[in-house]
Amino acid sequence: MEKIIGFIKKPAALALGVFLAGLIIGLVVLGWGLWPLQWVDAAPEDLQIDFQRDYLCMTIDSYIKNQDMALMSLRWNSLGEEASAVLDTLTPAACGFSSAKEIEAFKGIVNYEPQALTGSTEDLITQEEPVVVSPAVEPESTFSIAPLLILVVLTLVVGGVFLFLMKRRSGKPASGNRVVKPSQAAPTTNKGQVRTAAQAAPMKEPALAQFMTTYRQGDDLYDDSFSIDSVNGEFLGECGVGIAETIGVGEPKKVTALEVGLFDKNDIQTVTKILMSEHASKDAAIRQRLVSKGEPIQVEPGMTFVMETATLQLEAKVIDMVYARGPLPENSYFSRLTLEISVWAK
Repeated sequence: MEKIIGFIKKPAALALGVFLAGLIIGLVVLGWGLWPLQWVDAAPEDLQIDFQRDYLCMTIDSYIKNQDMALMSLRWNSLGEEASAVLDTLTPAACGFSSAKEIEAFKGIVNYEPQALTGSTEDLITQEEPVVVSPAVEPESTFSIAPLLILVVLTLVVGGVFLFLMKRRSGKPASGNRVVKPSQAAPTTNKGQVRTAAQAAPMKEPALAQFMTTYRQGDDLYDDSFSIDSVNGEFLGECGVGIAETIGVGEPKKVTALEVGLFDKNDIQTVTKILMSEHASKDAAIRQRLVSKGEPIQVEPGMTFVMETATLQLEAKVIDMVYARGPLPENSYFSRLTLEISVWAK
């Protein structure tokens, strides 16, 4: 989970997330949902072949009745380069004509080969002048820039909100109790070393950040996490405290151990220490379960312990600790536990 959070906070991953969010909103929500594309005033040459045949049949029928050469020429040209191919597919049955003479006469007109049709006065035409086929008139564009502007604005708004939330998360701890101040804490020690407050010596350099977190009985969802950033705002890792083990039954939970984790983006693993109650430390079964989660430590008031990764050093001090009273064994679960956490770059 920590590695996923660290990956999301990278600039490239952040840009990709903003792009995908804008793409989903623009394509799915706006493009397909709110403002789907609708074709209007399409040219006859863009129609399917069946509709093109119907259009040409109506053009011939209109010319038979109105003898409007200019209108017929415009309609013929609107079929584009495939007009002759469509004309070749026409049959009297497809157009509802009683014979093929209307179609044949029309072929003669558009191919500059006038034909005289014999028959009644209802025939197409006795003789026609050649038709000068002129380019089709292009329809005026109906494109509107308003939907595009709305899409751009919404994308920028979503991207801005996403950036704001990510920056806020990287700049503050999840619980909002981050303390930014110079720190005097213990010097670097070997990984896993535990010291008391009296043994701790001041650090020469101020910590990158300090956090204060408190578990209180009844906070069954307790899980405090904090982002660790460099002085330039670069994400370096994350640390946090959560519930590791409970005992007994019923609510609220009776927490007998807490876990402290340190994630370093430049390290391959997360370092974890388990803060056990006095009872959990003496109970072999509980201790065995906790060993699989991290390095177990019996927690005591005022104690200080150090955790180290490839590039980070964390020092935690037990500021306050109170055991709860109840029907369970003495000193078996916590009523309150407060830690002060300081982090340095190695």
